Amino acid sequence: MDLDSENYDRMITYEDIPDIVSMDGVENVILYDNSYFDTLYKTANEDRLPGKLNLIAVPESIAQDYLHQTDIPYGTEYLEEGRLPLDNAHEITISKKLLEKHFAYTNETLTRAIGSRVNYDNETYTIVGIINSYDSRVNYENETYTTVDINDIYYNDICYISFDAKRNYGLYQYDADTFDEFVTRNIDNKKTNDYSYPEYANEIFIFTANGSEKPILDKLFQEYPAENYISSEYVSVWKKTFNESVLREIIIINRKIIIINGIVVVLLVVILLLLNKKPVSKV
Repeated sequence: MDLDSENYDRMITYEDIPDIVSMDGVENVILYDNSYFDTLYKTANEDRLPGKLNLIAVPESIAQDYLHQTDIPYGTEYLEEGRLPLDNAHEITISKKLLEKHFAYTNETLTRAIGSRVNYDNETYTIVGIINSYDSRVNYENETYTTVDINDIYYNDICYISFDAKRNYGLYQYDADTFDEFVTRNIDNKKTNDYSYPEYANEIFIFTANGSEKPILDKLFQEYPAENYISSEYVSVWKKTFNESVLREIIIINRKIIIINGIVVVLLVVILLLLNKKPVSKV
């Protein structure tokens, strides 16, 4: 692929997003909302349960395949029981402490919380999961593990709800009517908090039509080569190339060796992606 030398350092700014949205094969674009998350983390890290719920909504497709590439505190590792919310289903995953504080749950009603409904901000949600009550953390000063009451860490103060493109709870789906407000709010927030290069979008999730991923990636890479791209297309190509160059030398006698090497290949892909990750944008 030939790259214009003048574009070597070019990355995606907020101004570029409408052009990306208009590319053939792009179905929608979701962006990380720095302004929302910065405010949420600030209130959630306070040493008290919040006066209002701190809500995060993540599309199922991102949660399943790409969440480990982000800093969003969302995932099954925070669950005590139940599951994460489904898209557009008006579901919520919440901690017992917040159920007690905001919805008057008692020890007795908490035992049957999953499946019950709560009303919040003029919306009704079905409880589908309970967030952990405790978290083990490392004390780096004396290199010991400590169990911390979740009241002291922000994961307890965050609730997960169903993703709805019309509502922004941390991940904003592009809409021409609201995009200018989103950009202004995020750039102002970054300037206030001394972000470097506030004009750059931090994490971008681009959803493509079937068969369009490769041509869109090729075009993005040509126009914005300084970005770090993560996609199933590039991972599959890398893995296929790696398998052909390394595993072809293995004599297919012991099937266990091939299976183990296959697992190692998958792990190498993930590690390489993480090592080369820049906290700027994801595709």
